[in-house]
Amino acid sequence: MKMDKQISEYRSEVIEKSINIEWLINMIISQYYFGKGKKSFIFQFLYDVNCTSSLKRNVLQKIAPEFNGIETLNRLSSIRNLFAHCNQEVFDGDNEIKGEIGKVLDPRNTANELDFKSLYQEFIDKSGGLEIELGKLYESLGGKLVLSE
Repeated sequence: MKMDKQISEYRSEVIEKSINIEWLINMIISQYYFGKGKKSFIFQFLYDVNCTSSLKRNVLQKIAPEFNGIETLNRLSSIRNLFAHCNQEVFDGDNEIKGEIGKVLDPRNTANELDFKSLYQEFIDKSGGLEIELGKLYESLGGKLVLSE
């Protein structure tokens, strides 16, 4: 497989930012139910393999129905999944041709190629504002964000 180095960098950033967003959601859920970030709850329950991101988004929607970022969260999750799970290139012609570049097909419609650059840009454009809104929600529940230097 000959994936572009740029796509690998996009993938890394999308996954790292997704982890940060999920961490904020975990802190919001813990803050809501326990009034603090309860380590045992976060690591034993929220980080359990069976406690999916989808479940966490549903809980977030229940504890903060006024939060307007659920659709954005769903879209960012879809983009993250494309970066995490779609990277197998397919070739139109003879794969013996040196330098032939394959395509990564959209699993929802294999007639289309995934445009990782556009997906990355959409993710970046939407994630920053979402992180700010999640931070505000966390603080509205009594949580305190500490920015590291």
